Formats: sequence, structure tokens, C-alpha cells
Amino acid sequence: MLGEYKVNRCTRRCFTLGRPLKEAEWYYSVVIEDGEQFERRDYSAEAWTEPPEGAIGWWKNQMPSAEKKKLTLAPPEVLIQLLRQMSDTPAQGKNQYLLALLLLRRRIVREAAAGETSPESPDVLRIEVSSDGDTMEIPVAEIRRSEVESLNQNLQELLYCEVDEDQ
Repeated sequence: MLGEYKVNRCTRRCFTLGRPLKEAEWYYSVVIEDGEQFERRDYSAEAWTEPPEGAIGWWKNQMPSAEKKKLTLAPPEVLIQLLRQMSDTPAQGKNQYLLALLLLRRRIVREAAAGETSPESPDVLRIEVSSDGDTMEIPVAEIRRSEVESLNQNLQELLYCEVDEDQ
């Protein structure tokens, strides 16, 4: 069963240098298990060499710019429809799997009653749409480290749209 983990927001400070992260600066975030807790550490690009020992996961991000428009996630109904449409396009398999995980995390979908994987096929993630009870089977995709950046960019373009602050 997938668990729910609490990880703090960006500290906006470089863990190594102790200085604030600047507007539009690239930085790396790392999650480290500390007993029963998870600790997030943020590193400026200049201080980054590799994930520290004991890191569970890490990612690259950019501090927001004042002039950059705010991005907002598409409404849940749109995300569910996109997930369903991706089933028709095998080339979208990795994006579909990542989208399903995102929707699980946001509780827009939940694990289907039979559990995380289908007993017939452990390579399938069975999910249920929270709003209508419809179930889907999403093939589990293996994602290589070299693909992370392009998949992240692709999902950002698909799932987020710009909004004006005054709307």
C-alpha cells in the first residue's frame, strides 16, 4: 500500500552555505529519512555535488521569479480525463503512470479495493476515481534517471496553466 509522507516545503535557504536562495535560482531538494521523520534539505546549484548519503529522493527546481506568472494545476476533472486519454496512447505510458501517482498523492484517485497491484499482474497499478468510483489499471512504468528531466518538463506543460494574480 502506498503511504502518505509529510515533507516540508522549500526552506528557501541553502543547507550547505546557509544563505537564502535567490529569485529564479536553480536549487536541489533532498529528502532524508531521520528515524520516523523525513527531513527536507535544499541546496543551491553552486553547493550541489550529488545527493548526500541516506537520501531517499532528490529533485531539481527553480525559485519563483516575481515577474513570472503563477502556475496552477488543472482541475481534477481535466486530470482524470487526461489520464483516461493516455490509455489510448502507449507512448504516453510513463507520463500516465506519473500522473496516476500524482493523482494518488492528491487523493483525486485511490487504490482500488484489490490493492496496489492486480493479483493477475503485479505490473499494473489499480486505481479508483474518488468522485465516480470508476476503476482503471495503469501499467507500472520503469523510469530511468536520464528520462526524469524530460518527463518532468512534459508533465509540467500538460498539467499546469498560467494564471494572473488578479484573477
